[in-house]
Amino acid sequence: MEKIFGREDGALVQKFYEAALRHFVDAQILEREECYDNAVYLYGNAAECALKAMLENYCRPGNFNNRNYPNPRNPLSSEAVLKNGYGHFIDSLAKDMNNFIVNSSVVAILDPSLALKQQAFIIPEVLSRDHPERRYAGNGIYTLADAQECEKVTHVLVDEMIKQHLDGYIS
Repeated sequence: MEKIFGREDGALVQKFYEAALRHFVDAQILEREECYDNAVYLYGNAAECALKAMLENYCRPGNFNNRNYPNPRNPLSSEAVLKNGYGHFIDSLAKDMNNFIVNSSVVAILDPSLALKQQAFIIPEVLSRDHPERRYAGNGIYTLADAQECEKVTHVLVDEMIKQHLDGYIS
């Protein structure tokens, strides 16, 4: 398959790792420039993509704890689940990431410390509320404190994603 401008056979190729990094850096720039509404929006995108990057490589069909996700008798690829099963629901992504960490022997073998880090995967309401619909909201909704709260948790997620990339779990 030939890849042209991030596309494979005409379909957009999802690169959660690259997108998470790009959105996180852009959000930090916007926060510094006091553009808090767009910073919070992009922190939400970065958190969503970081969680999807980690779940994409750890999860397989049947590992999801939700009626909308695949079961062993009806398997879907992790890519299809991440695209169609989660949409943009950061809370659901974080919840399933936590469930997977706690209940998976795979994670215990690959990264025993991840279970200890899961407490940092708690998503504040300001990060998940109205995501991604807030992109259509008016100006002045979010404050510096909101942006800082979003940056803090997103930074933890992106750092963990980078660590997993450096350890060879995320390509």
